[in-house]
Amino acid sequence: MSIRYGVELLFDPGFTSDVYHLRQFVCGQFGCWAAEMHMLRMQLVPYFECPETSLDVLDAEIARVAAKLQAPLSAASFTRAGIFSDRVTGSVIMDIADPGDHLSGLHLEAVAAVQRTSGANVPEHSFRPSIALVEYGGLPPAILEDAAYYATSAAHGIADAPLAWRLMVLRYSSEAAGDDWSNGRWANDVSWKQLFTYPLSA
Repeated sequence: MSIRYGVELLFDPGFTSDVYHLRQFVCGQFGCWAAEMHMLRMQLVPYFECPETSLDVLDAEIARVAAKLQAPLSAASFTRAGIFSDRVTGSVIMDIADPGDHLSGLHLEAVAAVQRTSGANVPEHSFRPSIALVEYGGLPPAILEDAAYYATSAAHGIADAPLAWRLMVLRYSSEAAGDDWSNGRWANDVSWKQLFTYPLSA
């Protein structure tokens, strides 16, 4: 079993519930059953290695990040920026606009916190403030465009301004991923467990 960890941002329950129903609709319509098993969250530090003996240190480091950024994040205004397809990964993505760069700052703080954790290894990645509705769905390009259209059309009732609610540390497990978590092989059998959570708003 291959194990990785992630630092993730969870938005408020009302917004997450609405996006969950949107994802169920899109995944059900296009047969992307595996995507329904994934969390609805924003990845800040995706799929990094960390020794179990360092998890207490990681917990303390991310707790400090959450405490430091609690006030500006709870006051920040994020908006849904649109829904797009990504042909490279076969994904349908809901982008989140971040005019004050709060999310980019949180990403950098979280990466630095993981890097301060002994034995943790952060892979190279690019940060995109977004929530994946479908990840590595294996859809042909034309069908992927249909899925993005469906998601856009069905998203009108979802709140435009989600509230950053919690930071989380999760443990991911996958047999299919092996040693390479960069190419989506984990999408076939990923499972996850929440390890730690940190409040960002009252």
